[in-house]
Amino acid sequence: MTKTILQLDHKDAKEFFLREESYTSVELPSYIKFSSLIEKISAKLNNNSQIYKQTKKLKDTCPNKKLKDTCPNKEQEDIYQDIYPSSCEKVNYKLFTNKDGQYAWRLFQLIHPVLYVDLVHKITKEKNWGTIKTAFERFKKNKKIVCASIPVVSSEGNSTTEQIQVWSKQVEQKSIELGLEYDYIFHTDIVDCYGAIYTHSIPWAIHTQKFAKRNRRDKKCIGNIIDTAMQGMNYNQTNGIPQGSVLMDFIAEMVLGYIDERLSECLDKNMNYHIIRYRDDYRIFTNSKKEGNTVIRELSKILSEMGMRLNGEKTYHSDDIVNSSIKKDKLHQIIHNYQQQNDLKKQLLVIKNLADNYPNSGSLIKTLNNFDKDLDRKIKGKSKEKNYRMLVSILVDIALKNPIIHPVFASILSKIICDISNKDKKEIIKKILKKFKDKSNSEHMYLWLQRIVIVANIKDIDGCSGKLFTLVTSEGSNEDRLIWNSKDWLHDDFYQIIKDCSIIDTEEIDNLPCVIENKEVNRFYY
Repeated sequence: MTKTILQLDHKDAKEFFLREESYTSVELPSYIKFSSLIEKISAKLNNNSQIYKQTKKLKDTCPNKKLKDTCPNKEQEDIYQDIYPSSCEKVNYKLFTNKDGQYAWRLFQLIHPVLYVDLVHKITKEKNWGTIKTAFERFKKNKKIVCASIPVVSSEGNSTTEQIQVWSKQVEQKSIELGLEYDYIFHTDIVDCYGAIYTHSIPWAIHTQKFAKRNRRDKKCIGNIIDTAMQGMNYNQTNGIPQGSVLMDFIAEMVLGYIDERLSECLDKNMNYHIIRYRDDYRIFTNSKKEGNTVIRELSKILSEMGMRLNGEKTYHSDDIVNSSIKKDKLHQIIHNYQQQNDLKKQLLVIKNLADNYPNSGSLIKTLNNFDKDLDRKIKGKSKEKNYRMLVSILVDIALKNPIIHPVFASILSKIICDISNKDKKEIIKKILKKFKDKSNSEHMYLWLQRIVIVANIKDIDGCSGKLFTLVTSEGSNEDRLIWNSKDWLHDDFYQIIKDCSIIDTEEIDNLPCVIENKEVNRFYY
């Protein structure tokens, strides 16, 4: 049975958040590992909670401040002040990914591991965890507003797979069922949700706004602790939380749950409506357009008070609840099934048609992962593809316009070219690199191309200077190999752990196979 994070006690919640898959939801090559670093930091924190460097200052102890320069009893004593990360830039590692192959970008962050683990330890203290769970009980009092995106915990170790199954059941299937009860469905979502979250709203959500404002200087309140931690990761800014980890998804749910609570208070209790929210995506079911527009209006008012807004371009309604409940790209995928074609070229062309009509969609990723698994079986059956250049050309065309597929693109590419001669392999990889070089690409894409290039023994890739990309093949000193800004604020004990514990598994790199297995790039692999 699938559990949500809220069904765990504080000890199990701590264990869950300290998993590598919870630390980052960004798909990276398998030789980039964080688990050992996280474990060592957590062990150290159990014995030493002082993570900050301290600076020494002199404090005047003269009892009469007006006479402090001539005070006969004037004394001075040493005091120590923490140096907080909020005074430093680049504390987290920023990993930009391109969204559309052109000008739209998404920022993911690899949170400084010491700040991440420290926050997990604080959130999962028994009292704090109880306070947070109580807040979520408050958010869901109105049964007409349902949150379907609380992080789930897998009993078998793959929470991402179970999360998508929850979405299918609680969002898509439930939406279709609601077609029996309602006449209209309204869709909307929040613009740049994580980047727009006001960090001071986190204590409002957990403790109520009245309590939080009355106790805004109380450093023991878990809401204030999280608020301060978010600012520490973002150069003291109060707008935005990092995106790219299950912990941040959970913190976002605190604010979004608070918005649910406020929306519930604004809407007429006698109105017949039902809302399903998955993160920042809303599905609103009503029996009239007027009621649907009322919900949208009240939601917009609440969001504007919190510095957030709805996406006008993605706000629409339909009286065809069944079709509107299923994403358009998924309907296209069902109608145009690539597996109906016999050869790889025709299959890839059908997939390209899906990509052209619904770029960067979930259905595109799912279809390519299925295609990739089919290739696995063909390779194991010793079936080789002679027209590999044509297949690579189609595949590259898809990848250039759909950055979301870069991991599975690399996996498919590795299978197509694995058995060709080293000379031809190097030639075709160089052509691929040239195609990508002048496009709006990201370090994330280069990290996956690098995975193929390493095995092909091509030494240099032009076009990327990102620290994580450089770190994979770097031979510099430990200090040169740091991707997080740590030296100015981090306590020496923890700084030493960061320096000594590499996140690159060089032994795995030395033994990389030619083929990238689908399970390495597919979080929904089963």
